[in-house]
Amino acid sequence: MLSTVKSIKALLNRSIMIIASILTIILVCCALWQVFSRYILGSPSIITEELSRFLLIWAAMLGGAYAFGSKEQLAIVFLKSKLKGLKKKSIEIFIDMVTIIFAGSVLVKGGVDLVSYTLSQTSPILGLPMGYVYMILPITGVLIIIYQLINILERRGQDAYSEQQENISVPPQNSEG
Repeated sequence: MLSTVKSIKALLNRSIMIIASILTIILVCCALWQVFSRYILGSPSIITEELSRFLLIWAAMLGGAYAFGSKEQLAIVFLKSKLKGLKKKSIEIFIDMVTIIFAGSVLVKGGVDLVSYTLSQTSPILGLPMGYVYMILPITGVLIIIYQLINILERRGQDAYSEQQENISVPPQNSEG
């Protein structure tokens, strides 16, 4: 089971990195075109400014989801690092549940509501429905929930492995002669 979880996580990581990389490449190209059109052509491109803003939002949100998957998200670990045993496991479970509840209520539910409210609004320059821009919120929320569940399963697997290693007794050594 743990190997299946790890392969799902690897697939998610790879997919997010590919999508975020493509968005970042397009973002850099837009920024370069913006500079070129402004300073060389003397007529700044208005399309690239709005597109860059939307791409930055998507890339940043996907990067945040990826951070949860790689356990690199911003966290206050002072309290957790001071605890051991059952207290440490309890605080980890509490943090996991708060993260899942936040991602589910704010990002997924709130994001779906925001998308549905703004699908009829269009961006001023591109004419893109704003719901498409905000669609990254529920996507990120689902990704964070999936990553958090994977992290919980991985931690359980590591805890089970640690307990198994502790229960293995080393046979006593004979001291001959």
